[in-house]
Amino acid sequence: MNYRIISFDIFQTLVDVNERIPEIWRGILKDSYTDEKARQGAKAILSTLPNVYEKAVQSEQFKTMTEVYQECAQKAMEKLNFKTTAQDVAYNLMCQHAKAPFFHDVLDCMKKLRPKYQIILSSDSNHLMVDDLICKITYDKAFISDDLKSYKGNKSGKFFHTVLGQLDTEPKEIIHIGDSSADVLGAHRAGITSCWINRDNRKWNNPIKPDFIIQNFNDLVDIL
Repeated sequence: MNYRIISFDIFQTLVDVNERIPEIWRGILKDSYTDEKARQGAKAILSTLPNVYEKAVQSEQFKTMTEVYQECAQKAMEKLNFKTTAQDVAYNLMCQHAKAPFFHDVLDCMKKLRPKYQIILSSDSNHLMVDDLICKITYDKAFISDDLKSYKGNKSGKFFHTVLGQLDTEPKEIIHIGDSSADVLGAHRAGITSCWINRDNRKWNNPIKPDFIIQNFNDLVDIL
């Protein structure tokens, strides 16, 4: 297939947010920080976020990413005895996303792809999370859920249909790479080729399968 446009998810695809977990919780807990509390906090957020996010994705009324993270933080803090507010937790989480490091294979790969393809970014996020991050790479256009008022996993396919409309292109001309089921299913609903990046050997648990599966960006270069 001769693709013209490559769409990249950002978090856990281009950058590793998990690397910022200690800094996230240092900013939240301050003098009461311990590594164990950071582990507990991260576990609470990760166990709560999927359900909160899924409710937001399927809601008829769009919820911003700030609202999603505040609700997630509220539920997580109810499980913990941390002296902080859901607002502080959500704000620190979003700020630290923007400071996440790129995976080691990303920048070199994108440098190789840039002369041949139009590069776009497709992210369920807001500008607090991405603006200080994406200025470090070269891309053509960024599609952010808070701007589009839709998430990638929405069953109507609004996010990626909007991408197609704004780029004035056909689905067959795009391949989208991301780490989540929302990336794969959202692209599929819009007729876009999907590529699941599975860096940590997870199992795929959905009857709709990605068109391609890669473990790193070197594998992506081989596919293209």
